[in-house]
Amino acid sequence: MRPFNAGDSEYTRSIAIDASTIDGITVTTAILSERDDELSVLDSIYEAAEGHEFRPFQDKSHRLDYEDSIGFFETVTNQNKDRVIATSHLGQDGSNPERVEAVQSAVLVNELAVDDTLVILDGAADKADRFGRAYYGISEDVPPVVTCIQSEYYYPASLLADVSANHLARQIDHPRHCSAVEPEAPQTKEDFNDRWGSAYNSLFSNSNPVEVEPIKQRRAESVASRVNCWYRGWMGGGEPDEFNRSLRPVAEYARRQGYDELASRLLEI
Repeated sequence: MRPFNAGDSEYTRSIAIDASTIDGITVTTAILSERDDELSVLDSIYEAAEGHEFRPFQDKSHRLDYEDSIGFFETVTNQNKDRVIATSHLGQDGSNPERVEAVQSAVLVNELAVDDTLVILDGAADKADRFGRAYYGISEDVPPVVTCIQSEYYYPASLLADVSANHLARQIDHPRHCSAVEPEAPQTKEDFNDRWGSAYNSLFSNSNPVEVEPIKQRRAESVASRVNCWYRGWMGGGEPDEFNRSLRPVAEYARRQGYDELASRLLEI
């Protein structure tokens, strides 16, 4: 897997973040992974998708009816539970879900406390702006951040964040469920109270600019193009990716890493 190239900096590790709001309950999840770990994540999602109308790089979690596909959601989340860190907000206080997601994202990244790690946010520049303003309420050192429009279509770790957030948000409808689900999704306002208030207030009071890492963006409109963007460490957005590159290098890399079945799946795209 190519590192994320940001000009003067390169990153071989990332934190992919996504959130889901179901019936007023917002769950945000963060997935810390090395670039090579993403093969394992992708392989687990392909295996869980057997028997479901769901394909990585083509679908996201809302493509499936949850009740009909709960086995898929459970399998993906459980198989990757050691990768998933989550937090929940039970609503009922009038908080805007976008602001809740920004604060939760900042709290989770701060909780992971890793250096030289690229934070991948699902969305456009406004997502990075909210994340940065929230993070400034916790620390003066905002980590390197990039945005990826519809990141679930480009990065297996982002798809895992999407699936697990959706699953956990549907499993929680009472405070006691936050610790009963697996992985746990502690309430941000309760378990991270010291950071919730300062981060939320900072959304309104802080105007420091947030610098987004200058990583190449391409709007990939085919599954094969998205696979190539993932392999090369490019983000979704910007100009269309008009080149038809072979997936053979990606498949051969997966095979060298011991993922023979995954390599075969990639060659079938």
